[in-house]
Parts: sequence; C-alpha cells; structure tokens
Amino acid sequence: MSVIGPSCSLPSETSPGCGCAAKTEPGGSKAASTAVATAVVAAACTACCVLPFTLPAVVLAGAGSLIAVLDHAHGLMTKLSVAVVVCAWGWIVWRSRTTGLKIRSSVLAAMCAATVLTATAAPWPVMESAVFHALGVAKKPKPPAS
Repeated sequence: MSVIGPSCSLPSETSPGCGCAAKTEPGGSKAASTAVATAVVAAACTACCVLPFTLPAVVLAGAGSLIAVLDHAHGLMTKLSVAVVVCAWGWIVWRSRTTGLKIRSSVLAAMCAATVLTATAAPWPVMESAVFHALGVAKKPKPPAS
C-alpha cells in the first residue's frame, strides 16, 4: 500500500490521467489562418490584375498636369534660359582671356547646342501655331483673359 495515495495513471483517450486537464486544440486558429491566407492571395491577385490597368492612367494624368504647368511657365523659363546662356558665354570668354587657355571643343559644342536650343525656344510662342498647323495638330486657343 502506498502512503502518498493512489498512483497516477497514464493518459488515455478517455482519461486525462494524473489529474491533468485534457488538452483541447483550438478549432478557430485554422479558420483564422485560412482567412488571412485568402486575404493575402486576393490582395496579390488584385495587385497583379488591377495595377496594369490603373497605373498607366495615373502616370499619364501626372504627366499631363506637369506639361500643363510647364506650358504656363514658358515665358519665365525662356527668359531664365537666355540669361543663363548669355552668362555662361560671358564666363567662358572671361576665363579663357584671364587664364590664356584655349576653349575646349567639347565646351564649344555644348554651348553651341545650348544656344541653338534657347534660340529655338525663344520665338516658340510666335511660331507655335504655324508648327502645329504644319504637323496637322489642332491646339485649342486660349480663352481671353478677363
């Protein structure tokens, strides 16, 4: 006979054994993990299927608004460009005379390109309608300012 009391039995399918409570598996965790996995897969499918249709529209809308802003800034940017090109030519000539060095051909080529582009951009408001007409592109006239 045992002094401590009845001996503890091993757990079985019907008995928890040794006074321990029966372990229960939570049934909700599988459902929750399945729901999360389904949501992740749905989000991935949406990104793959919807983005190719919506992203170009968003990019084009952003580019259109940028072009509209630049169209309104043409006058100021042209004046700034003319000032920068004139100052750059002055700086190059001044540095060439003070140092006695010959102006490099790459610098001359870059400055000639900048001068030609600026000279083309400066009269653009005058020749814009003729160029669009020659290309067959119709541009809407600006409404009169009130």
